[in-house]
Amino acid sequence: MKFIAALDQSGGSTPATLERYGVDEWMGDDGMMRRVHDMRLRIINSPSFMPEMISTAILFKDTIARGGAVEALTAKRIESYLKVDSGCEEDGTLKVFDLDSMIQYAIDTGCTGTKMRSIVKNAEIMSILLDQQFEYAQRIADAGLMPIVEPEVPIGHPYKEELELLLFEELRTHLKMFSGEVILKLTIPTVPNTYIALHDSFMVNKLVGLSGGYSTEVACEKLSQNEEMVASFSRGLTEGLHTHQTEEQFDEKLLQNILMISNASARGLTT
Repeated sequence: MKFIAALDQSGGSTPATLERYGVDEWMGDDGMMRRVHDMRLRIINSPSFMPEMISTAILFKDTIARGGAVEALTAKRIESYLKVDSGCEEDGTLKVFDLDSMIQYAIDTGCTGTKMRSIVKNAEIMSILLDQQFEYAQRIADAGLMPIVEPEVPIGHPYKEELELLLFEELRTHLKMFSGEVILKLTIPTVPNTYIALHDSFMVNKLVGLSGGYSTEVACEKLSQNEEMVASFSRGLTEGLHTHQTEEQFDEKLLQNILMISNASARGLTT
């Protein structure tokens, strides 16, 4: 079963990504981004990164600008989506950014979709956060791109289950006012199938689950309990990969992760 590979770690999350990969030294921000770019290209160019199991890769703008990623994905018949946002404000809403410029950049570089991530920190901010996400998503869809709307509920939130129930209702309300299609990228819910009814909306292209800091094994187990939800994993995809692995070791570990994620996605669609 095909899933979405999230290779869009931003500047804020890149140091931890590199540390897990075994890289703990770099020269400045450019050096950091160069090292994570090398890691991403190693993943994309691996023979284990196959279109039979991966439909799409989400990329950070820096990755596209440095070259090689979109071209390699296109050669493998894997779509490229651009992470368009510039991170979150303290309250979890999106920071101000030039959306029109990012839409044009996505089109010019051969991307077919976009992604925006907000963080649902409390019930009070949820409606405002989704208003922002869906306003931007409408502009993206109107430009001919597929928007991924990602309102992430942190996996360690003390009221995670309650927020997810409220998020379901708010998403249903916002979808009724949306024209076009969106992909919903959501934290795997505490109660399986919390979001299942959204799958039947003609505005929802697909439901995808994010790994959110869970281990690959735990994320896959939780995902498999949710019908009609496939994966869009970042940390779960790269777990166990290391800069000092031989190409054979690297490809084997990546294939193990991809097979586990693909199988979990398939179980969710056949439950």
